[in-house]
This record gives sequence, structure tokens and C-alpha cells, in this order.
Amino acid sequence: MRYSVLPLLAVLACASAAAAEESPVSGEAHVAWLKSTGSSEKETFKGRLGSRYVREDWNHELKLEGLNELDGSTGDRTSERYLVQEKSSWNYTERNYLFIKLQAEKDQQTSWDYQAFAALGYGHIFIKTDTMFLSTELGAGARHNKHELTGATVNDALGNAELEYEWKFRPGARFNEDASVEAGKEGTVIRTRTALTFDLTKVLNLSVVYETKRDDGPADLDDTLTAVGVGYRF
Repeated sequence: MRYSVLPLLAVLACASAAAAEESPVSGEAHVAWLKSTGSSEKETFKGRLGSRYVREDWNHELKLEGLNELDGSTGDRTSERYLVQEKSSWNYTERNYLFIKLQAEKDQQTSWDYQAFAALGYGHIFIKTDTMFLSTELGAGARHNKHELTGATVNDALGNAELEYEWKFRPGARFNEDASVEAGKEGTVIRTRTALTFDLTKVLNLSVVYETKRDDGPADLDDTLTAVGVGYRF
């Protein structure tokens, strides 16, 4: 592969150190790699890292995602996507919280060089038990868009909604469903992520993930991805 996995290994090493010290940091990293040969030769690498730092009534969450697809016959990248998101939440009651969310994304399939937004909002936890979790968020803010070809920038108001669901249907196995909407004048982005995860050890797991991204902006993107990978929990 022409992309490096060294940054991911460094992240896992730091995560191991944090877990060993029993710090308030927790999270999970997932890696998937697919290779096709024959009439089409492609290598696809996908990585995802989610971490959380909890301190009293505050939660700080970091999400990193990367997707890289390489055409083996030409050496060209046919798909490239990177996303980083940071969310800080203040839990003013057991089930209610206020948040600020910052996100930036670069997706080769769209007509944007990058898109970034900042949003403030309210979240509510409907279900929180040992086996099930359900929460929703509503927020508003501003989005900054940069055109890939012209380099022109456009700012627009943004509405953001998100749903997070987890069901631990048996020991060592869980089902997750996440969905989000980013709506503004320059386009609406709808994302979904469906995952089945099975624990192999206390820290390693196997996951089957189906993701979709619908962007009705200039490129009118409708993308799906199915991946099987391994995860590391810390």
C-alpha cells in the first residue's frame, strides 16, 4: 500500500498507555483493509477512532475517520475521505446536556476542497441502561465551504441533528445505529452507520459495518460502504 499505517499504530500505542494508567479516557479504534484483484485491482483502507474524556459533568469526545482507495493498475487514488470531529458536552442533568461541536471533512468525491462547521445545541438521553442506549441531538451553527476547482469560499447557516443507538443484545455482542443530518443552503449531508460488533477478547473485537453518505450539494453524492474489520477497545 502507498499509504502508511504508522499514525494508526501510534494512536493504538497511546491508547494502550492510557488504558494501563486507568485514566478517564476511553474509546475504540477500528481498521478495515480490502484488496481486489483481476480485471480491477484496488486496495481500500478505512480507519476510525473514537475517544472520550469524562471529567465531572463534562464529556469531551473526539472522532477521527479516514478512507483511502488506491487503483493498483494506475496508482491513482480513486477515493479519499478524512473527517475530524470534536464535541464537548455539559450534562446539567442526568438525561439532558448542552454541547458545542466542531467538524471538518475533506472528501474527494464531492466538489468541495473541504467543509467545516461549528454548532451549538441540546441533547437528550432517552434510554440509558446496562444493555441499551438512545440519545438525540439538535443544534445550529455555521458552515464554511471551499470549492475545489475555483478556491472560492462560501459560508452558510447550518442545522444539525444526530441520533445514537446501541443495543447489547448478548454478552460480548452489540448493535449500533448512528445517523446525522447537516442541512444548509449549500447542501444537505445525511450520514448513517450500522454496525454489528462481536468481542474476541477483552480489548479486541470483530465488526461488520454498513455506512451511507448522501450529499445533495454540487456533486450530488450518494455513497455506500460495507466493511469487515477488527477493533481495539481502550
